[in-house]
Amino acid sequence: AKHEIPWTDPSVKDALTTLAELWGKPELIAGGADGALQTEFPASVTQTFTGGDQPKGAMVFEGDFVSINIAQTEAKIGTDAKVFPFPAVGADSPVVTGGDAAVALKDTKGAQALLTWLASSDAAKIWAEAGGFISPNKGLDLKAYPNDVQRTMAQALIDAGDDVRFDMSDQAPQSFGGTPGKGEWKILQD
Repeated sequence: AKHEIPWTDPSVKDALTTLAELWGKPELIAGGADGALQTEFPASVTQTFTGGDQPKGAMVFEGDFVSINIAQTEAKIGTDAKVFPFPAVGADSPVVTGGDAAVALKDTKGAQALLTWLASSDAAKIWAEAGGFISPNKGLDLKAYPNDVQRTMAQALIDAGDDVRFDMSDQAPQSFGGTPGKGEWKILQD
């Protein structure tokens, strides 16, 4: 992730081979590899929380933003839809997250004011109340989140301090992960 080793390094190959072994087991992936490749993201979430005693999936690995998709089902966040920390690797137990950034293309007073406001607890409160958003802003009252699950996730993010890790989708160069049919896409399809 720090671009200190090439994507052809044996450790990367081993990690992707392990993923391929897991994803190659039809009993672990709804519809097997072909089904996974043909399932759009929103459906991968809702299929986990519909179907009564026979949902198509038992678990979905995603972020807090899936609460929007779960809300399209009868599942209740915190009761039917729960979370657990990403499994530790060795002694480290980092919080794995995705991230977004705001960028000013021109250095103006207005742009600086907007960026300052976006970093404020007032802005974070608006997003938190809407759901599907977790903020590292320590000044945000956790009561702003719509449910206990999101409050727990937000507290974990804050408590992690410097032990936060961005997931691969936020760290891979575009040429590896962002071009359909090439790079990571091709590796995962094969």
